[in-house]
Amino acid sequence: MLSFPSRIHSYYRTIMLVPLFSFLALSTLTLASPLPKTQALSKRYSGVKIQSYRNGLCLQPIGRGMGNSIPIIENGTPVGTVDCSYARTWDINPGSGSVILSGTNFALDAGTGWENNERVKVWQSYPGLFQQTWYLTDDDRIAITGGNQCLDEDYNGPQTYQCTTGNTNQVWYVLQEGDAGSTPVPLPSPVETATA
Repeated sequence: MLSFPSRIHSYYRTIMLVPLFSFLALSTLTLASPLPKTQALSKRYSGVKIQSYRNGLCLQPIGRGMGNSIPIIENGTPVGTVDCSYARTWDINPGSGSVILSGTNFALDAGTGWENNERVKVWQSYPGLFQQTWYLTDDDRIAITGGNQCLDEDYNGPQTYQCTTGNTNQVWYVLQEGDAGSTPVPLPSPVETATA
């Protein structure tokens, strides 16, 4: 018969070995199972134009020297909309991520990302920063991930505004090369959003 300290030692050794054996059995089972099929990777849209349904114009940083061939883009440069044939291109993911001005380290930035009527701008990209993390939805909206604001085309240009079902000011199309300048299919009149 085992003495009291030996029984305790034996008991604790058994308790410690049970999780180890469970882990080994599970890992063997996992390794013996067929590998799951690779899921399709999310498509990243690179070098695309982002067109407003409301007016058919495309997102464009409105930098100093817009009369020149290459405007100066810097932190805080406002984003407006221009004829798509003149618009710069963007890199955007379906789902959540940054919207990057192609060929730069500038991201579409919503200010605080919490208020209606905040003008959007470009700012140095900080991946994961709340006001730079957008969600491209299946219904053609670009919304702040984890917030309630959508990219909204107001009469004065792009802004943030509370996401609203049926608000066509918040519908945006991703145009692949060759689509630039296309006219959106007519829908009901856009919903007006108030400006401060």
